[in-house]
Amino acid sequence: MDQTLDEVNKHCGDHVEAYASCVDSHEDTWRTDCAELRKALTKCTDKNVTLMKMVRLNCQPMIDRYQSCLENNKKDPTVCMDTLRDLYQCTEGVGQMMEKMNALKAKHQKAADGPPPAAASKE
Repeated sequence: MDQTLDEVNKHCGDHVEAYASCVDSHEDTWRTDCAELRKALTKCTDKNVTLMKMVRLNCQPMIDRYQSCLENNKKDPTVCMDTLRDLYQCTEGVGQMMEKMNALKAKHQKAADGPPPAAASKE
């Protein structure tokens, strides 16, 4: 996960800062006032951060349910703990899948590179 955060900061740090600043400045209306900045941040992460793109592709129904729950329970967001847990489990599953894929890719790359050259024999 740290690697993903590093990628987000590397490629989309300006977007993160702008969105965070907007949210801080619009305590009560940030959902509407900062919507365009949120869209820009999402577009940036989808384009530049593979894990974020995969999470969005695989977990969108859970993302939508969680956002809807928060919207419908503004006064008591703790009601949404089950939907947050579902979203967390989905993102963790995607992360584990990506780790396995990266490990397989590295293994196949190593095999494709072939064995190291044999040491020259001394006579």
